[in-house]
Amino acid sequence: MYLPPFEVYILGTSSAIPAFDRYPSSQFIHINGSYILIDCGEGTQMQLKKYKLPSNRIDLILISHLHGDHIFGLPGLLTSLSLLQRQKPLKIIAPQSLKIILDTIFTESEAKISYPIEYIFTQPTHPELIFENDKFKISTVPLIHRLPTTGFVIEEQPADRKIIKEKVQEYAIPIHQFNRLKKGLDAEDEQGNIIKNEWVTQDPPPTRKYVYFSDTALLSSIPEVAFNADVLYHETTFLKEHQDLAKITMHSTSIDAAQTAIKIKAKKLLVGHYSSRYENLDLLLNEAKTIFENTELAKEGKKIVV
Repeated sequence: MYLPPFEVYILGTSSAIPAFDRYPSSQFIHINGSYILIDCGEGTQMQLKKYKLPSNRIDLILISHLHGDHIFGLPGLLTSLSLLQRQKPLKIIAPQSLKIILDTIFTESEAKISYPIEYIFTQPTHPELIFENDKFKISTVPLIHRLPTTGFVIEEQPADRKIIKEKVQEYAIPIHQFNRLKKGLDAEDEQGNIIKNEWVTQDPPPTRKYVYFSDTALLSSIPEVAFNADVLYHETTFLKEHQDLAKITMHSTSIDAAQTAIKIKAKKLLVGHYSSRYENLDLLLNEAKTIFENTELAKEGKKIVV
């Protein structure tokens, strides 16, 4: 069965500062012909070039919060797109203050942006459906951090039902009835007989869901929209032995991430946002896997198929 692309490319995995060839947070997503950037730490545009990802085709940029390791690459990327003569509008989903930051930078540096930017402001106190088109929808999830922070849920829209060619021929269903069948409705033949949808169609593939939880303390309550993720990306800044630091900085340990994966019934856990104190990331991976076996490390250049 054909599935349209739903791929996550890891651009940056480091928390706070670059370390051990790890860049600050950023991810690039290709979903059924659309391109999304999540967070934009320092060096993001260089990572896009390195991994040959189409920066000029980005449709949406999602910013979880305004700490520097999640936004300091954004002014450079946006001005580079302008220098490349981008004309296509760009949507940025982010905290409201990001517009003030960017407007100040553009004004004081006399940067000219060649394309329209549409801002959609996040509300970090409650979950909401913040964007939707015919291919996918994006919802926000409030996280717990030192600044207002939101996670993101990116989920495919349901596909049309699949028409069984041999069956529609058998029941002599006219072509103009096909759209009804694709939408799950019954059809009629030329004589007006009702043809049940389930007789001539198949279920579409299940929708796929990617959940992105950036900087956050362990969540005691998680909205239902995040449940049953095919892939959960969860920050894993510290090992359990440093949980005191996690508490002070409002970050998560590898155990926290694994427990969250179990709680939302995720199929796969992807961990990232590593503290610069750890060069050997297998320590974080192995600790998480003691709780949730299907865990992988986010590493620069890695592609995850959702």
